[in-house]
Amino acid sequence: MRGHGGAVAGNRDEGIDWTAQEVQSVSSEVGPGPEPELESLIARVVQLEQGLAGLTERVGRLEERVLAIGEQASQSQHRLEAEVRRIDNDVRALSAAVESSRKAVAQTDELVERVVEALESLQSAAPDPREPGAAGVN
Repeated sequence: MRGHGGAVAGNRDEGIDWTAQEVQSVSSEVGPGPEPELESLIARVVQLEQGLAGLTERVGRLEERVLAIGEQASQSQHRLEAEVRRIDNDVRALSAAVESSRKAVAQTDELVERVVEALESLQSAAPDPREPGAAGVN
């Protein structure tokens, strides 16, 4: 960008020189006349070109700022994308852990259910010691 601004400044200087040369050429062709008006016009043209040069420099600085902001936005986007990928991986890992826990709880429930059934079966098969005659049957 700075190279561009330097080229513009060089072109501006050449433009001022060219304008001054053209005015002198026209002035010599026209001959003596209202030179104060011509000089005033030349001064105004030079002022306009200087103002244009200032605007060109400001535009160059603005372009640099826009590029810097664009670079920052791009870096922020890359960081955000990496963070989203990390969060996505964490969610997948947590989801797998939750599913594994659910399976373990289901297996534990099945085991407890079998143990309860076995205890009930043993309890119903064994004689109740409180019943009369259950202890003395031999």
